[in-house]
Amino acid sequence: MRAATEARARAEPLDFLSLHGRLDDLARAADDADDARFLSVLVDASPSLLAWLLSFELEDSPPGFVRAYAGDAFCRFLHTLEMTPKPVTGPVLEIGANPYLFHLLLRGVFPKADLSGANFLDHDIFSTRIGSARHRLKSSAPGETVDFEAPAFNVETVHPYPYPAGSFEVVYFCETLEHLVVNPLRVFRELRRILRPGGHLVVTLPNAVRLTNVAAMLAGRNFFDLYQEGNGVHGRHNREFTLAEVKTLLERDGYEIVRAETRDRFDYESVPIEAVDYSGPPAALPWRTADLKDRIRRAGGTTEDRGDNIYVVARRASAARATRNRPGEDAGTRSDASEALRPISDSERLVSFLDALEETPEGLRVTGWAFFTDDASGLPAEAEVVLRGRNGTTTRLADAMSRPDVAAARGLEQDAVGFTALVPRTEFPAGPLEVRLRLSCAGGPAAERLLGRHEPPRVGAAPVVGPGHVS
Repeated sequence: MRAATEARARAEPLDFLSLHGRLDDLARAADDADDARFLSVLVDASPSLLAWLLSFELEDSPPGFVRAYAGDAFCRFLHTLEMTPKPVTGPVLEIGANPYLFHLLLRGVFPKADLSGANFLDHDIFSTRIGSARHRLKSSAPGETVDFEAPAFNVETVHPYPYPAGSFEVVYFCETLEHLVVNPLRVFRELRRILRPGGHLVVTLPNAVRLTNVAAMLAGRNFFDLYQEGNGVHGRHNREFTLAEVKTLLERDGYEIVRAETRDRFDYESVPIEAVDYSGPPAALPWRTADLKDRIRRAGGTTEDRGDNIYVVARRASAARATRNRPGEDAGTRSDASEALRPISDSERLVSFLDALEETPEGLRVTGWAFFTDDASGLPAEAEVVLRGRNGTTTRLADAMSRPDVAAARGLEQDAVGFTALVPRTEFPAGPLEVRLRLSCAGGPAAERLLGRHEPPRVGAAPVVGPGHVS
């Protein structure tokens, strides 16, 4: 942060010889996965990197747009590079690449990566078309022109994305989530699909509870983002998030959190906080970081995670290996057949809900819904209901049911994720019973999850309806 602030305050002329030397040093430190050396070189290189970015203009954009964007985002660029797990040598995707300044840095710092970009802005917020965007960055330095061509598609409504499963080692999803408006939360499942097992998702976005928002409210100014004319609904911040929210959403969809934090863009002890709204010109506010934290503490609030931007690195876990047999035992001889199943892992996350257990004259009716979160299509999987009792186990194949309510709430393309099964009374093991769900996809592993427990009624007792159970 201080390096970025000083680089902005002491702009230096572009020196290509120095720039390329710095980029080479950064690339070598990244290849060696030497995080300490990478950070040291990045701090030293920051004036050269900023001078390079400030030399560009994006064709067909307002004069000075790129310069203003680079100055505002530079600290975020540096911190995102520092957080990126290294080395970076495989296929990499940046979603929301326009105006391509961070894309330039990725090319220069990770030259061995196979880098792709994609754009998501669309005036039709329900569009399902996949188009192409072409842009040109021109530098004031002689002969420095960079052309970009990238797919353009609405990340909320296009599923699947135009990439095969497991395509990328790293996906950057930076400053994009806050622009989404239709169904933002389904995006993480599709990003997970295109990541390789063990690959990383790097997420950045504005922090809804940042100290600068607190300062704006103290001053009676609006802290919401201004509308961006010409960019449509996606050109504004439709909903910002907190760090805790982003971590929860990622973990819910099967990611492992590697690193998560908030950081300021500027050193607000030396740079004033500005309020920008429609009530008047930008205004420098009188409070500094320490002042604001003191006010929050005295009011009984928390000062944790109040930086300008949220940064999260999350990993798609590698697929779990099959459960090993005990010495001298194969899967077919086990007393508990479920041990032969591959244990559920984060790469095969199972979400399930039990709507009801109904004791009927014919037997036990089990009804609910389930799906794997790494399959955003929601295509039906084969479900089996398992009753496990004191003297054995009964398995019954379940019938699929349409559940449009689940599909709409979870952003699934298909709605046949419900299941129902009737286990005849004559097949009950001795109770009490564990009621379990076993779900499997074609060509994939099976996962088993406890749904609930059931005690068959004594002879002559009334049927029992069990409550739903979230797992």
